[in-house]
Amino acid sequence: MIKRIIFVCIVVVIAYYAGTQGLTPGNVIDWFADNDILQTLKEKFNEIFNLAEEQQVDEKAGKIIDNLKEKVSN
Repeated sequence: MIKRIIFVCIVVVIAYYAGTQGLTPGNVIDWFADNDILQTLKEKFNEIFNLAEEQQVDEKAGKIIDNLKEKVSN
């Protein structure tokens, strides 16, 4: 219950500040469009996915190398 009250208070403060600054939902949407935030997020997600794929390849290659070392030592 306390968490909800705190959350509501934070929302009220943000809404009050936005109202005093004259911010509207249209202004916020325009800001996102002007700064091309969505394209930047897409690029960063692609980089993250590429890094994850590279790490999986490295892990698989490491396992193969370890298996070969075991076979050679035996």
